[in-house]
Amino acid sequence: MTDKKKRGDFYSGIPWVSVSPEQARAHPKGALGPLLWVIVAYFIAIAVLRLTLSLYYGAGPIIALFNCIFPFLVGLGLAFRSPWAVIFAAISAGLTVFALVRGLGGDGNLITLFETLANVGILFYLVDADRPNLIYRHRYRKYSVADAGPDADAGDA
Repeated sequence: MTDKKKRGDFYSGIPWVSVSPEQARAHPKGALGPLLWVIVAYFIAIAVLRLTLSLYYGAGPIIALFNCIFPFLVGLGLAFRSPWAVIFAAISAGLTVFALVRGLGGDGNLITLFETLANVGILFYLVDADRPNLIYRHRYRKYSVADAGPDADAGDA
């Protein structure tokens, strides 16, 4: 067994078990739950809002499309259970943090602050929660000590 498979999660110490994408999709938790559908709707709504506001304030159509492409791709990727969607969510969160820092002292900081907090919170959920890890990264945490195998440290009782 490799050292990577023996090691658990960095924070909790609980090991991850990798499964195939087909097994992840067949599992009951491999489908999008209500919270993930809200996240998908949020990203698509942010994309539509950015497109509308960009066009309203006089940006050209190409600039408006570039302004809304990342949230739209994140929403579609999350809806279709694509593994790259989590990476795009990280990029989208990074871009909103950059927009917040760049726009300090200007108008619209409250909207950008809300979007930054929401994107960073969603990113933490996508990276750390059990359901998104099963859906997008095809892995789950092995909580059971009985299933841990001979390399598990049962501790002294």
